[in-house]
This record gives sequence, structure tokens and C-alpha cells, in this order.
Amino acid sequence: MRFLPLVFTGSSILSPVLAQTTDQPDPPAPTPTGIDVFANVTLYQPDDSTQVTVPRTQSLPNNTVLAAWNDPSSNGSIAIYRSINSGYSWYSFGTATSDSGKKLLQPHLLYINGTYAEDTGTTLLAVNAVDDYTTTIELYTSGDQGESWELASEIANGGPLSNASVAVTNPYLVYNGDAITVFYSGNGDNTYAQKIVQQTTTENYDSWDNAVDVVASKFRTDRPAAPSIAKIANNQYIIAFQYGSLDPKTNTATYPIYYKITPNPQKAASDRTREVRVDTGLVPNGVPSVTWTPLGGANGTIVLSDSRSKSVFVNQALGEGEWRELKTTAGRAYGREVTVRK
Repeated sequence: MRFLPLVFTGSSILSPVLAQTTDQPDPPAPTPTGIDVFANVTLYQPDDSTQVTVPRTQSLPNNTVLAAWNDPSSNGSIAIYRSINSGYSWYSFGTATSDSGKKLLQPHLLYINGTYAEDTGTTLLAVNAVDDYTTTIELYTSGDQGESWELASEIANGGPLSNASVAVTNPYLVYNGDAITVFYSGNGDNTYAQKIVQQTTTENYDSWDNAVDVVASKFRTDRPAAPSIAKIANNQYIIAFQYGSLDPKTNTATYPIYYKITPNPQKAASDRTREVRVDTGLVPNGVPSVTWTPLGGANGTIVLSDSRSKSVFVNQALGEGEWRELKTTAGRAYGREVTVRK
């Protein structure tokens, strides 16, 4: 499987494209990292019978990048790959292994560049630990930049992955000041079939607050899911997600991408939900990935990827107004990532 589009600046395939999408003066050139522009690097190649999806990466100091992905064929572990040249080449580096023997799926990585809970430079890995009957959002920690991992906490529990109404899925980690927050698709209750919720810890890795709704619909059949979060200009955050709903005309499910802009990702429930509206009329669909770069003008540029097109979508007005479609040479993929390398 090819793991791009990972959209890089500094290396940089993103900045020349952005320079063409604004009438403002050209943004400053990215700081060179010593790595030439590149595309379509194969990170990992599974056998022909395996479909790996939703690649997720995390930048560490000194041009180091970690990667993990969703592999349904994995047996109680998740492989961690590493690059020491900003993603140009990769090698197997570490493994996170389930204490209970459950299958570990839907990983998300986060590096804390500083001190938290008396630990310095800790790498976090959120996963969904799955068996035939349960789903569990778990948190693993690494003190050696991703080579070895320890289970730190079980955050949330739900029913089987085969039933979205009772499962918990798609964890996404955010470090905001002194707080670590995990966003995930929450199991339903008597009001909602599915919703996006978050839980936060401010002291350690295993004392999590109660779940708080982030996105919930008044319609029972709606299924908001798969959050992706990025900090943008003016200390705002964008929370992007797919919004599963049933088309009454065709009786089929659709998954357009919606988003929220909020000053506080832990208190985003009251912020309005917006649909991504694109200048070409294309409707982004499927699991999203969102990031922000300071390139592209005073507000920088929000860059969004979906799961059903080769394009990316950009907004240089802090999420207001229309989005622009930018075609790329990268392939279409489920849950593909767009990110910025600093």
C-alpha cells in the first residue's frame, strides 16, 4: 500500500501549490530540511490478501517521523515504523502489543514535546482494542520515541465493532495546554445512534473525565464519526468528521464531511456544525484528515483530505466561506492522511 498523500512542507510539495491559490503576496519559503521534494514513497507493503487503511503519522524532533496504520490482519499488536529523514525512507522500529490479546486497530499517535505527568518527550498511541464482543479505547505510552510501549489506561468501552450503535471507534488525541484529550466515535444511547465524544485528563494518563458530547444529531439515523482535529490561527481549532446519514430518496447512506471551528476543543458541543462546500461542487466524503500550515497568507491555510477523491481541499479564511479543490497526483485511499512536516 502506498501511504501518501502525506502533504509535506519543508520538504515540500504543499507550499508551491498553496502559492497558486491566493491573491495575497507569496508566503515565505519553508525552512529547508535537507530533504528534496518527493512523492509516492512506499512505507509498507502488505501481502495481497490484506487491506491496510488509515495511516497516521507523528513528527518527532530531528526530522524523525513515526507511522502506524489500521491492519485488520494484525494479531494483538500494532507495528510502528520510523523515518529519520522526514518521510523519505522508512523501516520497522517498534511494536505495541495488547496485554489481553485483543486486536489493536485504528491507531493515532501524539508526541508531547515537553513535560507532562513528570515525563519528558513522551509518545502516546491511542488504539481500539477489539474482540468479537467488545471495543475498548486504550492508551499506550513510549519513553523511547516509539520503540517500546506500555499500556497506560483503558479510556472507554463499547460493544462489538460490527454494531456501530454500541461500539466505540476511531480515537484521536489532542494535547491542549496541560490537558490530553481523546476524541472518538461514541456508542449510542437512548437519544443517539452514534455521536462524537471526548474525554480529557489533566494530571496523568489514567484519570479521565466523563465523556462529553462533541457532535450529536437530533436525528436518530445520523452517525457522525471519525474526528480529525488541527489547531489553526488565532488559537482556534478545526474538528472535521464524516457525517453519516440516510438519503431518504435512495435509502442509502452518505458520508459527507462536516466541521466545527472552536476556541476550545473540550467544549465544542455548542459550536455550530458546518458542511465543507467546495468551489468545484465536489462533495468530500468519507473519513477525513485535516491540518493547518502558516503558509498562504495572514490566516495560513487549512488543508483537508477525504477518502473518495484524489484532491485536497483548502480554506484560507479560518474555515469561513467556500473551500477550494486542489487536484493532486496522489491516489485515492480510505482515511488517507494530510499533514505538515515542520
